[in-house]
Amino acid sequence: MIPDKSTPIKNEILINIFAKGLLNKDEMRIIFYIIRWSWGFDGVSRRQDWTKELTKRQIANGIEMHESHFNRNINRMIIEKKIIIKDGCYQFNEHYEEWENLPKSQVLDDNKLTKLVNKTYQNGKVNLPKSQVILTKKVSSTGLKPLQNKPLPDRKETIKETIKEILKEKGDIFLNTWKDFIDMRKEINKKISKVGQSRMLNRLNDLSNNENIQIEILNQSIMNSWTTVWPLKGGINGQFTGTNGSSKKPGEDKYKHLEETY
Repeated sequence: MIPDKSTPIKNEILINIFAKGLLNKDEMRIIFYIIRWSWGFDGVSRRQDWTKELTKRQIANGIEMHESHFNRNINRMIIEKKIIIKDGCYQFNEHYEEWENLPKSQVLDDNKLTKLVNKTYQNGKVNLPKSQVILTKKVSSTGLKPLQNKPLPDRKETIKETIKEILKEKGDIFLNTWKDFIDMRKEINKKISKVGQSRMLNRLNDLSNNENIQIEILNQSIMNSWTTVWPLKGGINGQFTGTNGSSKKPGEDKYKHLEETY
């Protein structure tokens, strides 16, 4: 039985791809992140092959890799068919016999790499040089059918899973306060969507990684009927007080679009 908060990876993949070193260090970091955000969710007795919609910057930040270095690596991996991308969602192609290695001259040339990636997006495939080295065509021991033609998971369901994963880490007090915040939004006719909830939880984590402070931040918004969350600030009843006596929240204009989006 797989423990909670774990990601199932087939033994064949662990041995034939990871243990045998078919991926370099940077590729491993990218692949593990993609696996975490695809296979890491229980798709009701079936594996979820695609991640939710992600930007390259989100992945680069998630694995703490310099963005330009990340872009160079993932562009190459897409062309080499190690990673499949569709509608902003990513999939690890575990069928390593389908991978193709780019010549070093193209790997080191960012302009050529970018052109090849763009061509791949447009045509779904790219014409690679005949001289290109291709991995030996081994019979895949995974016994799995190709995944490319599987339909993408419903985006709303993926977002629900993301929210569920985040809330699983929280304590009862946070969960009750989060529910109160959602209810408050309903009461003021500003019902928050699942996408909005996901973004709000991410913003809470950006403001503080301390759960107790996050609870205070939520209570501050509930007490003031704010539709979003702001950094904690001293004042009467949690109201913000600017240097000129204004009650305008710091950065209000900067985050004005969030209230409209949510």
